Amino acid sequence: DRATPLGHPAVAGAVTTVKSKEEVPALLKKLKSDDANDRVWAAASSSNLLMSEDPAVRRLLLANNVVSELIERMTDSVPDVILQVTGALHKLVAIDQGAAEEVSRKNIFGAIQALIPRLAMSIDGIIKNSDDGAKLTVDERNIVFQTTDNLISILWVLCETVPWSLKQINNMALIPFLISFFKVIGKLPASLVQTAGQFLYTLTDANIHAQHTLLGHPGATQTLFALVNTQHGIDEVSADDLTIVRILAGGVLANIKPAALSQLEKTYKGHADGTPEAEVKPWDDLSRALLQVISSFIQFDVDAAAETAAAAVKSVIAAHAESEANGAEPP
Repeated sequence: DRATPLGHPAVAGAVTTVKSKEEVPALLKKLKSDDANDRVWAAASSSNLLMSEDPAVRRLLLANNVVSELIERMTDSVPDVILQVTGALHKLVAIDQGAAEEVSRKNIFGAIQALIPRLAMSIDGIIKNSDDGAKLTVDERNIVFQTTDNLISILWVLCETVPWSLKQINNMALIPFLISFFKVIGKLPASLVQTAGQFLYTLTDANIHAQHTLLGHPGATQTLFALVNTQHGIDEVSADDLTIVRILAGGVLANIKPAALSQLEKTYKGHADGTPEAEVKPWDDLSRALLQVISSFIQFDVDAAAETAAAAVKSVIAAHAESEANGAEPP
């Protein structure tokens, strides 16, 4: 569910409804308060109201320029404010096509691009347990992960729903950032790695620019092929979560396969022996390898369902036998 990828911590006292339209400007004004707690509260309240079942409430916030106010707060110095703001924007673009277009027009891309290096540095510190990473509390680490998930999810939604935003997304040079998540599975929340994989899959679908960028990134295809073909588990990652990541890696490779083969053909054009088999074989084997991964995932579910059904049948048979033994009508 792209609307709530990792879940966001509740903010005490955040409002979920407004009784009059006069309350909205006052609420949004608190986004600029000197008090960080006020800014967190205002962002969380905005998020709640944007998800209101009453569309009139969302229209009221949009009429009061909530999009610009939230994007502006993405430069906040307090990580929890940024978390709540990006969560609100993610929810908004996921449920409102018109709002997604407005978010794109108001250049959220620049704000996201400014945040990504900071988040990438924090994630790197957490993974390597550097001095900066080690001093972060569990809550602070979760804020980094959740904010990153929000940013990736916003771009993913815009990529799918606002076609003209694709050029700006391409220009953000996100491929190295997205590929990096596939290299550290087990050290980050599985849902964050999956969000990065889902966005990369969408980004490389019929997008020649992204396909060639990925092919040109050192080690990218090798990382993805290694995941698809792995026969081993990864510590701290469930079998289901790993299989989903492997399927996403295979899906990305399937997206770029035509471009990869075309590139190989051009590279070895004129060579007496043509394209070396070792270069082509991984691509030729991709469909079979991906099908095996998908089949194992489906089979796992089928087996679990079969066990449940068998247990139910045994229960019915036992109840039937007991009823007959007692001389009662069987159920």
